[in-house]
Amino acid sequence: MTGASKWKHVPVFILMLVFCASTDTRWMITPPQSGRSLLVGGILVENNGLDDIYQAHRAKITVVIVGKSVVNGREKMEAYRIKTDDNGYFAVSNVPPGAYVLKGIEVNIGYANRMLIGSRWEGSSQIYYPVTNMISHTVRVWPEPGSGHIINMNIHYFLIDRTGRVGHREFRFLNNTPVGLKDIRHTMPSPEDYIRTKAEASDWFK
Repeated sequence: MTGASKWKHVPVFILMLVFCASTDTRWMITPPQSGRSLLVGGILVENNGLDDIYQAHRAKITVVIVGKSVVNGREKMEAYRIKTDDNGYFAVSNVPPGAYVLKGIEVNIGYANRMLIGSRWEGSSQIYYPVTNMISHTVRVWPEPGSGHIINMNIHYFLIDRTGRVGHREFRFLNNTPVGLKDIRHTMPSPEDYIRTKAEASDWFK
């Protein structure tokens, strides 16, 4: 089973940009604040031949997320940088309810290669591709906003081939699932279920 799913997208205009969490940090769950949400997700990267290496990556991947919310009647955007844990999951506590987009990742892949993967839009489709200097925070198409206590961004899977081209799919979970590399299967529970097991005593899950 794969639990594959896709966001619905709607176009919006960008009004204001506010940057936060600008340094790479390993995530930790902090107590919930009134009117705020817990943002969770997962990352799986497979190298399918770049530098003649065939392996999967989950740990210590830097994730770049851009969110849009309405605060005190004004629309604003916030950018987040967070590192995945050893199992490929991330969490950001106390984000404002709104729409969130995975804009890109930074991952060590191949022989001492630090690969930056950004994204752009072709029509309503978000396309991921290698970038050289920095991951843009521009968002052209947004998912429907999440308004719940927990906003689940699902598991984002990236396949990098020997030429450096990037493929992308999104899953709700993986259950002994082959996705790209030959003879390799992956099991990853949904991000919400995983984070719950790591912080079940937290007020987020009461």
